[in-house]
Amino acid sequence: MILLDRYIAANYLKGLVPVMLLLLALFSFLALAEELEVVGQGTFRQIDAFLVVLYTSPRRMVDLMPVTALLGGLMGLGVMANHQELIAARAAGFSKARMARPVFQATLLLAVMVVLMQSILVPVSERAASALRSKSLEATSVGSSNRVNFWTRSGRNFVHVGNVLFNRILENIEIYQTDSQGKLKTYIHAGQATIIGEDTWLLENVTRTRLTGMSAQEEQIDRLEWRDLLTQEQTGILILPLEALAPHELVLYIRHLRDNDLDTHHFRVIFWKQISIAISVIAMGLLSLPLLVGSTRGISASQRILLGGILGIFFYLLQQVTGNLAGLLNLVPSITIMTPVLVLLAISVSAQYWGGYRKSASARNAQRQV
Repeated sequence: MILLDRYIAANYLKGLVPVMLLLLALFSFLALAEELEVVGQGTFRQIDAFLVVLYTSPRRMVDLMPVTALLGGLMGLGVMANHQELIAARAAGFSKARMARPVFQATLLLAVMVVLMQSILVPVSERAASALRSKSLEATSVGSSNRVNFWTRSGRNFVHVGNVLFNRILENIEIYQTDSQGKLKTYIHAGQATIIGEDTWLLENVTRTRLTGMSAQEEQIDRLEWRDLLTQEQTGILILPLEALAPHELVLYIRHLRDNDLDTHHFRVIFWKQISIAISVIAMGLLSLPLLVGSTRGISASQRILLGGILGIFFYLLQQVTGNLAGLLNLVPSITIMTPVLVLLAISVSAQYWGGYRKSASARNAQRQV
């Protein structure tokens, strides 16, 4: 039994490699086309575009892992189905549930790997990609383009950012406003700045100093909304995409927003999307076995693989739709996003035992006839 478990798990994992490489190459090529559009801006070169695509590959791998778990399983286990090895295992007394055990163990390993990538590898690689993208802004920056101690210019404002927390919150912000003649008219210092909209920031613990002639007027403000603190390109350098944040970073940021009575809905949507990926890997992987186990007289193994591919693409699109609906219609993210995943997991698990139940019932009927 242990030998068969290893054989099934090995074939399953072997099927994942070519599928992941194919999907990753396709989506990376599309990403490269986008990065090449900014080549020539600042000091951003073609080699930087290739490196950005390389650094952002871990996030694409995480997004593609559920579909890969299904298609890779169909490819790897499909070889066993073509050689009638799955039928032989069934004839030897192995139920679907028993043969699903090594597949479950393999998918559980993949799910753990997805969580580790989301928590460690993806944030690190996205920061490296962000640092490379900053080269395209060097022509408009007035100082260091590092993520810490960042100086830049936005319109007539010169902005200094001291630090970044949770990859979403700016610390120690200084804004120097100038008039049309380039003279300093207002100096603003804020302890923190949180992005609350596409181009809107919430400044906290603000000290605003207005300069009028030879006098200066200072006022303290607890909170101040500020538009166009940074351009979209500059925000992309300092602020990582939400999908690139680690789950624990999202939890900390959501708590920070709640403590400040700010809306957390969009961030909870991203968090539950990340959680759903790991569970989807297990559900999609388990679904590959029932699609292949059985006689190939009515439906060939290649037709089963095609059917599995259609199901995988449909579920991937369904995940994207439910996530977007949860954000647009202000639905409860945990229910809206997790329901399709849990339903698929229930179907995948029940499919293993349904086959075993049908086989046991057939065996009992045969004994009665005898």
